Amino acid sequence: MLSFLREGSRHRPGGGWDILIRAGSVAAALYVLWIGALAQMFGNAALLLSRELPGAVSFLQGPLAAFATWARAFTAYFHLDISIFIAITFPIAFLTTTASPWRKRLNLVDVLLAAASLAVALYYILLNDRFLNWSRGFTQPTTGDIVVGIALVLIVVELCRRSTGWGLTTLLVLLLAFTVFGKWMPGALHHDNFGIPYFIEMMTVQENGIFGAPLEVAATYAFLFVLFGNFYNKAGGGQLFFDVASAVTGRMRGGAAKACVTASGLYGSVSGSPTADVATTGPLTIPIMVKQGMPPERAAAIEATSSSGGAMLPPVMGAVAFIMADITNIPYADIVTASWLPSILYYVAIYILVHNEAVRNREPPMPADQIVPLGTALGRGWRHLLPIGAMMWLLLAGYTPVYVAAGSTAAVIVLSWFHRPSAIGPRRFVECCTETITQVVPLVGAVAAAGAVIGAIEISALAGKFSLMINTLSGGMLIPALLLSGAFLILLGMGMPTPAVYIMGAALLAPILRKFGLPEMQVHLFMLFYACLSAITPPVAVANFAAAAIAGVNPMKLGPYAVKLAIGGFVVPFFFLFNPGLTAQGSAAQILLDCFFGTACTVFASFTLHGLMGLRDIAWWLRLLLAGCCVATIVPRLELQAAATVLGTLILGLVYLRGRPAQVDVSA
Repeated sequence: MLSFLREGSRHRPGGGWDILIRAGSVAAALYVLWIGALAQMFGNAALLLSRELPGAVSFLQGPLAAFATWARAFTAYFHLDISIFIAITFPIAFLTTTASPWRKRLNLVDVLLAAASLAVALYYILLNDRFLNWSRGFTQPTTGDIVVGIALVLIVVELCRRSTGWGLTTLLVLLLAFTVFGKWMPGALHHDNFGIPYFIEMMTVQENGIFGAPLEVAATYAFLFVLFGNFYNKAGGGQLFFDVASAVTGRMRGGAAKACVTASGLYGSVSGSPTADVATTGPLTIPIMVKQGMPPERAAAIEATSSSGGAMLPPVMGAVAFIMADITNIPYADIVTASWLPSILYYVAIYILVHNEAVRNREPPMPADQIVPLGTALGRGWRHLLPIGAMMWLLLAGYTPVYVAAGSTAAVIVLSWFHRPSAIGPRRFVECCTETITQVVPLVGAVAAAGAVIGAIEISALAGKFSLMINTLSGGMLIPALLLSGAFLILLGMGMPTPAVYIMGAALLAPILRKFGLPEMQVHLFMLFYACLSAITPPVAVANFAAAAIAGVNPMKLGPYAVKLAIGGFVVPFFFLFNPGLTAQGSAAQILLDCFFGTACTVFASFTLHGLMGLRDIAWWLRLLLAGCCVATIVPRLELQAAATVLGTLILGLVYLRGRPAQVDVSA
């Protein structure tokens, strides 16, 4: 049973299967690019051209106008874009992920599941017009709808299990069981009886089921931004981030670790995926840190923690920010503005502890031959800044995120042609598309399952019951409810991609916290931060596993140090919930004050947990006082925050001037 609940082994079959996977990857990329931007671009161009044609070729006006109408209306068909995406990605997922971590090769069961998922997707594609005109309460599912719907639910469960492991799969199975058998549950857990046709309608036809917002986001925003990240890295953008980071921090004490933090944060702000970020920057940063004498466990933990903050850090923030905008109807630009300062404080905490370790262990700067001067780095890589600039301009100009991602990807490809060594030709194009599918497979399984979870919650009215449970456990008090919510998100996120964790939090926890009168923006950013932190918290931490594989160490050894490094991520969400100035809300004076006290809160939390200030110990009773100062700065009362900041600063000053030298352990 335990082996069944574990995720499978990812592999790349050879021969004809490899050709099929590559072809499907390219088809998926071209299709999502088409529905994301190219259809609109070509449609507008065709419409404009049809109006400007000279008389000699006026016969083309009709076909061009018809093409423009079709191209611009193509993405309006409900289910069709998601069904086509499923038809491509689900079979590839089954062909590249085995049923067990101990089996490394493709077998007949994998092929049959791939064929079944393709057949199910084709059913929804061929009958798209019927589902498009579905009228809830009047249109009834046919026998075919029920059979195919049940097959789709079972396929989603198995795909989730293979791609993400036991965490989300167990939750999904329990919720599906509760949905079916809840009519026999006692008390508040009881819900009304319903038939199989209603269950299938809610799960596979309505927008609160599998074909809901989570999978739609994966088929558009998420896929496109992962695709953009792969093209950007293949064109040399990832190397630019590392060169700039090493130029800025490489000459400092512990320069290799600080360059890792900077490079991972910069790249993560574009990719938004902890695992993808580790896989991209880790092979560059981890070996350099180890070569400088750092234990590989610490090097891997620094990489994992730095990469996990990418989904918090603008301008892109991965798919999560776009999901948040879709759920809350808050403009993406407002989410980006609110995220800047909290995400910077997350990295401030990492820098503090990395610097402390560097001082403690007398870590040297990076070797001079590995540091590229900033002018040289920008001089040879300035073209890689253009797609980022174009992306930010398009986002701030109000274009849809899908259009922005597709346009930015096209810009990367075109700009790469002006630099022959990194030009993206047919071979690199296929490689990028295939790598994108490989990275998206876990996300596709997770978000499809997240849609099923939302459907189960909708059918069984579980949201109200869950709210009652949290209120009961917390005694109706805000702080316990927040602590329970953070713990729930971390437990839920074991092995899950960040977007799926956030979706679950938004569905189950956000409504509860909103009842306490907390602002919507801050509540959802709280969900986002803890969704990111689940990537590094034991026992199942996807970023830790990816970094440990590169460093060649046991991933379980990374957890404690990674959590220590990420302390800022644990305390900052509590701070901005009660001090919205940190999310750029309020007057300029309020924003400045909250930034000041937020920084103090982060610094006090970092030194409290670390217990060292450079080469000096912090006595246990002083650490308790610092912890109290950290908590006091969160309370939104100016006099208390000011007093706590002064006291905490005096404590740190006392430690620096009179503290006892610590025992140096370079192997720690």
